[in-house]
Amino acid sequence: MSIARIALRSVAFKPAVPALAARSFSGAAVMQKDVVQDLFLKELKAYKPAPAAASEEGQVKDLKLPAAPAVPQVDADLAEQLAAYDAEPKEATN
Repeated sequence: MSIARIALRSVAFKPAVPALAARSFSGAAVMQKDVVQDLFLKELKAYKPAPAAASEEGQVKDLKLPAAPAVPQVDADLAEQLAAYDAEPKEATN
């Protein structure tokens, strides 16, 4: 036999987990009560929020939107103003 066949047989017939290391599952699971969670749920169910006081109702002001800004006026004679600007004498800077 070749060495590869011997190695293959030794690997193929070994169990993946040794018998002593395997764990079994129990059908009867032990449930432990969570005392903190039970207390929290009990208090949460018993909570009743206090009604809002009458003095708190007037604390909020009504919303008043600001007036819309006026539309800016564009000069109708824009072409004349540009022609006058082009006709101005150029200033020389030294």
